[in-house]
Amino acid sequence: MASPRLTIAIFLAKSASMASRIMGNKGETISGRILLALEPEAISLLARKKQVILISGTNGKTSTTRAIAAIVRQLGAVTTSGSGSNLSWGAAHALMSKAAYAVLEIDELHLPTVIAQTDPAVVLLLNLTRDQLHRMHEVKRVSDRWHVECTEASNTVFVADIDDPFINYAVANATNVVRVSFGGRPHPDGAVCPRCGSYLKWKSGNYSCTCGLTNKISDRKFKKGSAAMRNAILANVVGEVLDAKPMKFKESELERTISKAFGDKTAHFRLTKNPASWTEALQADIKKDVILVLNARQVDGIDTSWLWDLSFAPLKGKRIIVCGERGLDIAYRLHVEGIESTVVDTFDQAIVLTKNKEVSVLSAYTAFFELVM
Repeated sequence: MASPRLTIAIFLAKSASMASRIMGNKGETISGRILLALEPEAISLLARKKQVILISGTNGKTSTTRAIAAIVRQLGAVTTSGSGSNLSWGAAHALMSKAAYAVLEIDELHLPTVIAQTDPAVVLLLNLTRDQLHRMHEVKRVSDRWHVECTEASNTVFVADIDDPFINYAVANATNVVRVSFGGRPHPDGAVCPRCGSYLKWKSGNYSCTCGLTNKISDRKFKKGSAAMRNAILANVVGEVLDAKPMKFKESELERTISKAFGDKTAHFRLTKNPASWTEALQADIKKDVILVLNARQVDGIDTSWLWDLSFAPLKGKRIIVCGERGLDIAYRLHVEGIESTVVDTFDQAIVLTKNKEVSVLSAYTAFFELVM
């Protein structure tokens, strides 16, 4: 039975959430903040009666969480964060539900704390790559924190994509691990072994180190494929651990993509927020007309130096139109690579300049949600 303090905290948090939704907001952040302010142990207390599944990584958290929630619903009622609120207060909000299962997307920096608080049944670790440097530590520092908590969480099964050496290091000493490989892939930060500091030996996307860290030894091995395909498979591996039946997903269901009509033109939006997501997007089907939208607000990452960490070569020969608050940054980056573009102030101006009916739009986080949601 819940303590009176927790009961009162939940009542007040839910009341605030309802009021927030009436005012047109999602209501998840405010309720979680209020709940944790009134009962700091709320996450631990609420998680005791649930099977908790956590998902974290630099890219793919939201769509993979949605896929896992669908799989787990075969077993019973599921609570999750529909809006992608992935900090501690987002977890607190979701855990107020009476559902038997909680499938929670968790921010990389918050993951160790939430693991300790919830004693999860399963944790899926997707990837670790460079992201928002104003907020996120360097990849090695995040991996170090994960390594400590993964080692201590002896009751948890970790499903880990070990083609990422930082994920492999994070679970190196964990008690229960399902190590998954897709035949290897390069890692932009993988020159040095995260465990011992020696240079990794790379060949055809596979790595090995004299200390023994390698992706050549895995529990499950699958064919190479897109990030969406890998995440769909990883979601089903999590389902297997929980004895849920596998489900099929279209790749588009595991990508942050939305198509929207603007007059007689259809814009195919894809969320591109860091080097890894840009690289994946640039390898996908790109139309002749391409609009690039770059902002640098807090959630986008205020530092755009990451533009120099990837190649825009797949855009050569395309008609490129650039807009957004930091449009000049990306236009100059393209110019250095020999790709010319037209710079405009707004998306409305950009879509008018396109000549074909189908347009690819690669968009920063804030612009993506402003334009399509």
